[in-house]
Amino acid sequence: MSTFAVGAYEVRRLLRDRAVPALLLLLLMLSGYAAWNGADWVRQRNAAIDLVKAEEQKGVEFVRRIAEKAPVATSRWSPVLPTGPMAPLSIGQAEAYPFAADIMVTAGSQIFGRLSADIGNPTVRAAGRFDLAFVIVFLLPLVVLAATYDLWSRERERGIDAMVLSQPVAVGSLIAVKALARGLMVLLPSAAIILVAAAWAGARELAGLLALALAVLAYGCFWLAVVVIISLFARRSTEAAIAAGAIWLAVVVMAPALTLAVVDLVAPPPSEMRFATALKARTTEIQERQRLFRAAHPTPVRSPAPRIPDGMRDLYADRVAADRELAPMVEAHQQAKDARRHLLDRVRFFLPSVAVQDALDRIAGSDADRALAFQQQALEFKAESQRWTQDRLDRDAPLTPAELDEAPRFRFREPGGAFQAGVLADFAALAIVTVLILIVAGALRARAATP
Repeated sequence: MSTFAVGAYEVRRLLRDRAVPALLLLLLMLSGYAAWNGADWVRQRNAAIDLVKAEEQKGVEFVRRIAEKAPVATSRWSPVLPTGPMAPLSIGQAEAYPFAADIMVTAGSQIFGRLSADIGNPTVRAAGRFDLAFVIVFLLPLVVLAATYDLWSRERERGIDAMVLSQPVAVGSLIAVKALARGLMVLLPSAAIILVAAAWAGARELAGLLALALAVLAYGCFWLAVVVIISLFARRSTEAAIAAGAIWLAVVVMAPALTLAVVDLVAPPPSEMRFATALKARTTEIQERQRLFRAAHPTPVRSPAPRIPDGMRDLYADRVAADRELAPMVEAHQQAKDARRHLLDRVRFFLPSVAVQDALDRIAGSDADRALAFQQQALEFKAESQRWTQDRLDRDAPLTPAELDEAPRFRFREPGGAFQAGVLADFAALAIVTVLILIVAGALRARAATP
């Protein structure tokens, strides 16, 4: 019995199975709904971004009108985080981070406070959204397992395993060929369905679609390796089905939840409420101290009077000084959050479901690193705007309506593409786990074959 004959037989048997088309049809329907859900979220987010931009433009026009009558030193800017070309794929952590900033807020830590990151139902946000990433992480393994769980147990149940092994073929090679044949018959249509759904939702970046296809295939191969190792132990199809379901529950549901609980014990997240309260109290204290100082030490009247009033200079100086005083508190809070996030980043390499979710988030541009890159760039833009404003104050040069268009503007710089380092690391983690499972399966089979 040749390898080709075994593979061809498995393909024919799978084509005769009516459950496989039903599974693929169900996957198609769920993928369509998930794609629509993702596209609808992108539409809402873009609408919110357009409102922020419109508000910023109104502020610019207001400053332009004021500058025609009175001296102005600066304007209000609202940097925004644009949605990526693959955004419908995964909403990910996009709703957990702000998508816009307000550069005119006093403290640097508060430039993200005025505009909420959540634009949808808070109940939906707490439960998670049904997007294509959810279909891949949670439902695709069920499709693979349902089509391959009885890879070798059916022959054992019927008592034909001995007859099959009487042919010149090793049981390890036989199971591997059967798994590969069934996997291709399920994974390739599943990947095609998900890619079509993503493209229909508006994700049309070629590199992103290629990375999505690789993510689906890599995750599917991991579950095929799981089926292979189940086949070495299960004597009956019911045993194989129960084992497959238990492993799915452990890998996809229980392991991430338990790991998160352990991380919360090792590196608990800092209290946002306590930080906000302490920051507000500290800000109020600084402002009151500055007010008392200005009242006790008024700025001397200069002659001739500067074109930019000294009151505007004092207000700006107080804002910058408050930023500097609050910086250590903000930095300490951010370091505590970063320590926990870095621990979670390392843990994901040991959890296949978390690794593929992280890869999909990064491909879609809804990952934490992209959101934090936006925050860092917004803070850098704030510092640039402060330097630009300070230069005008030093030169006593009020902002004219014509010069308003020459003021610094925010442009978001993408930290990486579809095949960024984080995505490649996730793919490598999936490949390593898959290979390790296959190595263990081979070692167990060799031990069982030893007399």
